Amino acid sequence: MDAFADKIMNHPPTATRDFDCAGIKKLQLETQYGDIELIGHHENYIRVEVFASVRSLLTLYLVSEPLSSLDTDSHLLNMNALGDTLKVFSKPDYFNPVAWFNSQKTSFRVFIPASIDSVSKTYAGTISLRNLHGNHVFSTWGGGLFIQQSQGKLQGKTMGGNIVLVNNQVEITANTMGGNITVQKHNGKLQASTWGGNIKGSDITGDFECNTMGGNIKLKNMNGNVGASTKGGNITAELHHIHQYAWFDSSGGKIKVAFPFDSPTDLEVMASKISGAMLPNFDGYLTYNDIKGKLNGGGPSLTIKNRSGNVFLNNIEQILSTQNIDYQGINLENTFHTPPIVKAQKEPVNYPKPTSKSALQDYIEPVKSFLFALLFCVVLVYGLSAVIYFTFEFLNPKSALAVVSKGIFYSNLNNGVGAFVSAYLFIHFFEFRIKSNLLKYLNLSIFALIYTFFFQSVMWFSYWRHLDNNLGNEARSSNGWVYFVVPPLVSCAYFFYWQRTRQTARKISEQEYQLLNLEKLKSKAQLDALEAKINPHFLYNSLNSIAGLIHEQPDKAEEMTIQLSKLFRYSTGRSEENFHSIADELEIIKAYLSIEQVRFGTRLNYTISCESDILFQKIPRFLLQPLVENAIKHGISKVAHEGQIKVEISQQAAQVCIKIHDNGPAFGEAVGGGFGLRSIKQKLKIVYAEKATFEIQNEPEKAVIITLPI
Repeated sequence: MDAFADKIMNHPPTATRDFDCAGIKKLQLETQYGDIELIGHHENYIRVEVFASVRSLLTLYLVSEPLSSLDTDSHLLNMNALGDTLKVFSKPDYFNPVAWFNSQKTSFRVFIPASIDSVSKTYAGTISLRNLHGNHVFSTWGGGLFIQQSQGKLQGKTMGGNIVLVNNQVEITANTMGGNITVQKHNGKLQASTWGGNIKGSDITGDFECNTMGGNIKLKNMNGNVGASTKGGNITAELHHIHQYAWFDSSGGKIKVAFPFDSPTDLEVMASKISGAMLPNFDGYLTYNDIKGKLNGGGPSLTIKNRSGNVFLNNIEQILSTQNIDYQGINLENTFHTPPIVKAQKEPVNYPKPTSKSALQDYIEPVKSFLFALLFCVVLVYGLSAVIYFTFEFLNPKSALAVVSKGIFYSNLNNGVGAFVSAYLFIHFFEFRIKSNLLKYLNLSIFALIYTFFFQSVMWFSYWRHLDNNLGNEARSSNGWVYFVVPPLVSCAYFFYWQRTRQTARKISEQEYQLLNLEKLKSKAQLDALEAKINPHFLYNSLNSIAGLIHEQPDKAEEMTIQLSKLFRYSTGRSEENFHSIADELEIIKAYLSIEQVRFGTRLNYTISCESDILFQKIPRFLLQPLVENAIKHGISKVAHEGQIKVEISQQAAQVCIKIHDNGPAFGEAVGGGFGLRSIKQKLKIVYAEKATFEIQNEPEKAVIITLPI
């Protein structure tokens, strides 16, 4: 806020005036063109600092020149106490010709005690509030809102500027017509909305609700009650604690929510597709696009609805456990207990650039559906109304009056818009609340009549009432009641079409889900069989190594046994899952390499790199460990000097690329026939069919490369 104050009031005040607080309870501040800064202090007076500057015709309005004194002839300034209210008012005197050619900006910095409430307004400036208590209302038409370290109750709005809220313990209602909203370290009740901007919040405790008409919402470290809605953007939220409820709603974007899986929760999720981590201790109904039930016996409610987008669920504990791990660009020493993870220096590779086609498609599809529905209603209503109108014209021939025909044309278009608006709002906000199908059609018809009457009333006041009485009477006598019947019929027809389409899609989805479940059961059985072979295979090698160390190096044998126990805790602790996150897989190979470092000593060094964006991407369980084991068996064990293993995981377009390199001898022709690599190939074929690739290369460097679809 100090930087803000320096920016907008970076010169000595033009005038300063102090007011005794005796009897004053409220400050009323208004400027037509200027900034406002309110600062709370502990003194028993109100200090008003006036900052005036002018842009004149002589400088082509390009240079703002501070004024050393106020020109009260061309610019009115009023500061006086009336009853219990101190009024500070500034505006140009448009009756003075000087004000026509000079643009004066009058800003205020006001220091007020904690007991004073305020109402502030500027038409073309920024408002800043700091260290305030009490009730404060403020508004600006074009500037931003900045609030810091305040308490009490605040209510503000801006027509297009950004809103920034930092370190407040206050109840705030803040609205902007198009700017972004940023909230940091807030405690209390907060309601924020924007018509098109993005919303970003972090470290918020209390009741928080926000909505945007098209922007994205990103929330971190949320504690309390949370609500977020966007009509087309994405939502990302990390919930540390839910007090009573949390809800998220989108009409086409992606929703990613992380919350504590070990907390009792009433969970309800509806989306085109739901993915993410497995839900433990869940009792209820669960499909790929619908979840409803109780987690850990039930508790605070978590509701997520995405009408035409995807939802991703994750465990907040898993995110917190890895936030302190940076797998990219961190150098660690090769010690036994904390093996190093280093971002390997690799030669630039010309991979294809990621395309935004899929992301763009997510936004295009809802817009296409919206435009199709609008066009359908407008054309159908206009066509039916035109047929009725011209039918009556043919049956009752009259003189063709262009002005009446023009009015009827606009009326038909208005009816089409009314039919569309009523059907659209009913489907998205009211349809799911009504159980009876008959009542749905009845309520929709009433909706359509109301909207038709509204649009026709607008048409009457803007067009028909200005016509000559004879023309108006002729227009009203043209069987106008018929036009009120058509929009409800069209709305019901569109709703009928929407119902049938949704039912058909649901039946197809249920059949696909049943087939998918059968395929998953088959794949799970095959994967379990492969892992049953992998685990004893590795255990046999490790126990032989421990047996060789017991007599000669018992300390290393003990450490190796501890690490082996840790490794098998990873491998058996989640026996019901066939997939791990990449972060879990990296922990497994770290434990494995720690075991092998005891065996090889300085002959084994390794580096691991992984892009942070894909740490939680799911891949088949125990996919990396056999590859690293193969690198040691066929590479490091064959060299007498320092061996080097590099594990590199990156995202290339819509794929995860895994590369395992070692500096041992080149691969022989029969290396792919070993059990470890054979098991990897079989696992990839079971899980991904032909969508994954497995490659063994010796040039330009020896490596095993796997690509997996995301």
